[in-house]
Amino acid sequence: MARRAPAFPKSYSNRPLRKALETLAALPNRTTLDALLAAMRTGGLIVDITGSTDAADPQLRTILSTDGELVLPLFTSLAELRLAVPVPDRPAVKAMFLPAPEALALIETADFVAVQFDAGSLAQIVKRDFVTASIRP
Repeated sequence: MARRAPAFPKSYSNRPLRKALETLAALPNRTTLDALLAAMRTGGLIVDITGSTDAADPQLRTILSTDGELVLPLFTSLAELRLAVPVPDRPAVKAMFLPAPEALALIETADFVAVQFDAGSLAQIVKRDFVTASIRP
């Protein structure tokens, strides 16, 4: 039986979301925020599962805010994930590619206060209220 091709190739990059993140950072207003919230629901996102040993039950790596609160890191590409990891550790990085709505829904699986996009470069924070509003119709 032929193997099914992965939904997202390793070279995948969610360019529309990355552009929306950059635009919001350069010009933070309601229009650019609305564009970001719309872009967040499209394409795919990458989650860091480095350190997971059970392929059937991958464990997400999370980060803590400066206040000690749980933050969900998501990435627009595998290259962005690697930027968030120290250079010597980059060969061991493991990632899981998910459709954007599924990746965003992970915020409801724990007491996450926010999502951080592209922690190694932009490090754009989007509060939980905005994320949950974007994934609900």
